[in-house]
Amino acid sequence: MKYLFLSLVLLGLSGGCQMSANSERNDQVKVQQQQAQYAVGQPVPIFDWSLERDVAIQLYQARNDRVVTWTVWRSDTGIIEGDCPSIGYPIPYDTSLTNPLQPMNGYSQGTAIEQAEPNGLFSSKNSIATWVRCIVDMNGNQVEAPVYIESKVTAYPYVVEIDYDQNRVHRASTAKPSVMIRDNRQ
Repeated sequence: MKYLFLSLVLLGLSGGCQMSANSERNDQVKVQQQQAQYAVGQPVPIFDWSLERDVAIQLYQARNDRVVTWTVWRSDTGIIEGDCPSIGYPIPYDTSLTNPLQPMNGYSQGTAIEQAEPNGLFSSKNSIATWVRCIVDMNGNQVEAPVYIESKVTAYPYVVEIDYDQNRVHRASTAKPSVMIRDNRQ
């Protein structure tokens, strides 16, 4: 009797699994049908030109130039911890010169590995730590000094005034941006 009861329970459970798999398959079919309808009624658009792509290209170009910036860093609670005049935009600490991901020998089939960005680097995916090229006055000579910062960093393309008492950053009234986005619409 015990074995008959156990057999019925297992048969019931396996039937439930099969019904669940059938339900998932039915859902997948319905989703595919809906996507096919969207492809007919609302096809993905094709554009001759992309504003967002143009802006991304201009940002890559600005990051590749020696532009004057002003960098401010804040604690995790948002309190301004420091600032410096700087050159260029901050570089995330774990940016790599070489590809950090490689397929293992014999396992390259279907494995996706990263591709370098247009600037030749493999961008950070994990770190908020940052390298900032602060400008430091050394006996009347301005030099770039790499500063390692583990706080949240913001780089401005213009001179800023910082009110540490009020914890506020404002663009200096006479400051002109060192980087501006052009309107390249065709």
